[in-house]
Amino acid sequence: MKNIYALCLLVAFFVAASGTTFAQENHGNALNVFVKFGDNSSISANYEFQVHQDITVSPEARIWFNGNGFAVGARADYYFDRLFNLKEPWDIWGGADAGFIIDGEDDFSLNLHAGAEYKFNETWGIILELGGGTTAAGGIGVAVHF
Repeated sequence: MKNIYALCLLVAFFVAASGTTFAQENHGNALNVFVKFGDNSSISANYEFQVHQDITVSPEARIWFNGNGFAVGARADYYFDRLFNLKEPWDIWGGADAGFIIDGEDDFSLNLHAGAEYKFNETWGIILELGGGTTAAGGIGVAVHF
């Protein structure tokens, strides 16, 4: 029951933060879909909301290919673009994600990740991300910017 309350609190935080935007490069309003590889092969998706000019938060979902369950949670990313004076079409970030693994019993997962995106145009980009932690794996994905 505590897990349900924690999840509701995370969702409420994301809803409250979703209306915040800034005039600089917008890292939010992006749907990211990954194929994760390694011991934890899965498909993962998250939708980013910008809460600071360099920070996004995202609700996240993940389904393992072996059929042993799924996970729901949240992630936060810090974009290093301003720090490295990095211009479009590149983005580089690092962050953490946490969530609950649903597979008959609730388990908590905590991971760190780092990634890069190359944007082909204002809408589409390709992502490479590496991570480590409870359920993390490297992955390649597609970003759709709205």
